[in-house]
Amino acid sequence: MDTPITEYARLGLVHHMLYPDCGEHPTEHVGTLKAIAARSDIETFDCCLPYDEGARAELIPTLRACGKVDLTFATHFFPLRKLSLCTTSVTEQAQVRMIMRDMVAQAAASGATGFIFASGGPSPDRATPAHHAAFASFCRWLCNELRPHGISALLEPFDMTIDKKFLYGPTVACVALIEALRPAVTNLGLELDMAHLPLMGESFEHAIRAAAPHLRRVHLGNCVLRDPAHPRYGDTHPPMGYPGGEIGEPELTDILRLLLDVGFLDRRRRGNVVIEMTPWPGKTVDETVTDAFARLQAAWKCVQS
Repeated sequence: MDTPITEYARLGLVHHMLYPDCGEHPTEHVGTLKAIAARSDIETFDCCLPYDEGARAELIPTLRACGKVDLTFATHFFPLRKLSLCTTSVTEQAQVRMIMRDMVAQAAASGATGFIFASGGPSPDRATPAHHAAFASFCRWLCNELRPHGISALLEPFDMTIDKKFLYGPTVACVALIEALRPAVTNLGLELDMAHLPLMGESFEHAIRAAAPHLRRVHLGNCVLRDPAHPRYGDTHPPMGYPGGEIGEPELTDILRLLLDVGFLDRRRRGNVVIEMTPWPGKTVDETVTDAFARLQAAWKCVQS
């Protein structure tokens, strides 16, 4: 059997990771995001908008007319290292909602159907029940803001001890939170980033099977874990196959096999599989994307063999 993976998945890219400097250069952000939106080799993508009002005004019509499926807004420019969504401070909670309300408006204007967010700190070993309660309250608020626009909130688990040191956190804790908020909250799911799992100390099988009932989007990427002195150590999203990294074709094969087994990859309801990585050193974005898709196809061929 040699069925292309595109019969089982919608493939996509993360714009702001392929162009990691775009946040500081609105003009570059506009040009490169337009290029991503025009690509014929993807069906979906993740993006965020610059803070420059003119750049936003130029990009929004492009995004709405690009014809991609399940365009997903990423809260990449939210300062999570400085302002946590789990904060117990009333003033900071108001600040969080002020920034997020603007991002919800951006997502709605762009025609997004998904909205990726993460918890922020503190790490679980430093958290109190009040931090968990504050985050649950934020999730209820966010989903209520997104619901009128037909947008689903997608919680992304991060590491708790290595780099980001966020509260959420373990896949099972994210699942428990989603289920605890039901039935009042129905537009909350998971975006599972495979590059985060080694940093979280979770196996691909454990995380994928635990997340499966709520899994709405998957990111494929890489991380460096075993060498703290490595320049790409932590959550820096080097390309798949990067020397010293945790995810190459063998791991990618295991991931695809598991996603097929839990039904995320399915001909009747294709899951969104989005590549999130920075460019290879010395290679262009197009060369990096070509390399990533070649590795994905090689892994998929192994799954079918």
